[in-house]
Amino acid sequence: MLDLMRRYAYSWTTRIILGLITVVFIFWGVGTGFFSTVHPLATVNGHRILADQVDREANRIKQTLENIYGANAAGLLKSINLREEALDRIVENRLVNEEARRIGLHISTAELREKIASQPAFQMDGHFDFRQYQAILRNNFNMLPNEYEAEMRTEMTQDLLRNMVSEAVLVSDSEARHVFDLRNESISLAYIEVPYQNYVAGISPTEKQVEQFYQAHQEAFREPERFKIDYIHYDPMVLAANFKPADKQIKQFYQDNLKSRFTHPEEARASHILIRVSPTASAEQWAQAKKKAEEIFQKLKKGADFAKLAKEYSQDPGSRGQGGDLGFFSREQMIKPFADAVFAMKPGQIRIIRTTFGYHIVKLEALRPAHVDTLAEARPRIIAILRDAQGTRLAREALDQDISSALSGESLADIAKKRGLSMVETPFFSRAEAAGVVPDPKLAQQAVKLDKGQVRAVMGTGAPYLVKLVDLKPSYIPALKDIHERARQALIRSIAEDKARAQADKLLAQIKEPAAFDKVAQQNNLTVQKTGAFPRSGGTVPGIGSLPEVTDAAATVPEIPGVIGRVMQQDGNAYIFEVLSRTLPSDREWAAAKKDFMREYIARRQAQAWMRFVDALKAKAAITIDTNQLGVQAPSSTS
Repeated sequence: MLDLMRRYAYSWTTRIILGLITVVFIFWGVGTGFFSTVHPLATVNGHRILADQVDREANRIKQTLENIYGANAAGLLKSINLREEALDRIVENRLVNEEARRIGLHISTAELREKIASQPAFQMDGHFDFRQYQAILRNNFNMLPNEYEAEMRTEMTQDLLRNMVSEAVLVSDSEARHVFDLRNESISLAYIEVPYQNYVAGISPTEKQVEQFYQAHQEAFREPERFKIDYIHYDPMVLAANFKPADKQIKQFYQDNLKSRFTHPEEARASHILIRVSPTASAEQWAQAKKKAEEIFQKLKKGADFAKLAKEYSQDPGSRGQGGDLGFFSREQMIKPFADAVFAMKPGQIRIIRTTFGYHIVKLEALRPAHVDTLAEARPRIIAILRDAQGTRLAREALDQDISSALSGESLADIAKKRGLSMVETPFFSRAEAAGVVPDPKLAQQAVKLDKGQVRAVMGTGAPYLVKLVDLKPSYIPALKDIHERARQALIRSIAEDKARAQADKLLAQIKEPAAFDKVAQQNNLTVQKTGAFPRSGGTVPGIGSLPEVTDAAATVPEIPGVIGRVMQQDGNAYIFEVLSRTLPSDREWAAAKKDFMREYIARRQAQAWMRFVDALKAKAAITIDTNQLGVQAPSSTS
């Protein structure tokens, strides 16, 4: 929830600007090995993309995420292949820039100068300072002004083209209302469940039946490929363990990043209990959530422990385990209604706040005024940043050298020993088992693509790896004698599922009209379950799970109440459904939501139009990628 609240506190335009002007991290470093100096990492319509360009863009993505999400960025970065994302951005930028040139879009020098001069990071006392400009580019991006200006001109040109594509998107009131109705239509269902487990005990297949089932379903029993790998993790903190930055370097970093990293706005620390409400919820559902929030609020007024209630009632999985604690945050890190209310509170005060996520029972723990870290306060943090940057440089340099050694036949064990690192040897694992064996999903993804004996450099989530596929066990189908009980149980379940479906079909045939629904269930000792009202667009049926074929079919029932005319199955169980109600949002609800919905819907349509535009450019471009450098599977080249 904290991630979501922070995510929606920023527009994409704001994030792009943050990525350009907030210079808070040391450049990862340019590789000095063979790949970096000779071979391009990729080509786009004949234009070369080098590894240092990709690393530079990866660093910018990292910076942007760290500045938007703060301490939560680490978790997000684990799920992103920065180099892959960076290369994709560079490719898109190249293609968009080419298209902009083709149609004659141009940014004047005066416009470029005005844009750069307006960036706070390049200003001293409110005015553009060329020395500050040079220092920031040199120390944080390893860039010269002419390089940065070329990239900024490209960004501005692309903004012009993006605006042209966006302006072509037109949305009528009737179209928006139709989408709003589909998204916010609510339905309620009744259903009869026929569990397959009801039939398991009475099934005793013969040996011949088991053998026939095995022969007909051999692929279902196939054992997957299994892999055994050796790898070296080039951990930056290990490689830079003895690195001690000079005082001059620490002071320079502090000065260069004083505004962006060491100047802090007013911050609040709060805890909350969220009573979540769906964006498509009805007025009645909002009222029920408010009532629940008020009940919890009254318990707190009587002295109940906030953390205990948060763990019991909060529907925010991100903070519930911490007793609702959100930690310190600035106004800009939260959505506006939440931030406005929290920063108007006094420490110790408890309030109920409504946002688009639902009702929050919030307790303000503390307020921390705006402040600037002194050099002494910032010093440990700066040392850690510089050490990590140095370690990343050393890791890239070592990897560039070591992959050549490995390809020449030197063992990974000897390479690791020379570096003061450890080589890890895994047991055999399948793709499905990789997460429990290999520490980095990106390492696992690339390792299983290798041929036996092949070595590859892999850019992992936080650091690179050198990996070798030591052995491979091919996929095979076990003999029946080795999996006899497994095959027998699979046959029993298959027969039970068929019996459940047949019984449900028989019951459905007896329901000639909706009034007979409950009667047929009762006659067969089955219980009718009711879902209550829920949004049809989600495709999830309360009490059962994701079953979009049911919610889709509910929209086509001609009369309400009405029975869906076919049996549905989920996880082996058979279901018969009756649609009890189907309600579109009222004109009043549309009028209240129209302004915000139109803004969100138009923005989404514009984003989709831009994605289609860029995808079309990619489809007709000639793109090649050196997967050994990138550490990802290359897409098919197009031309």
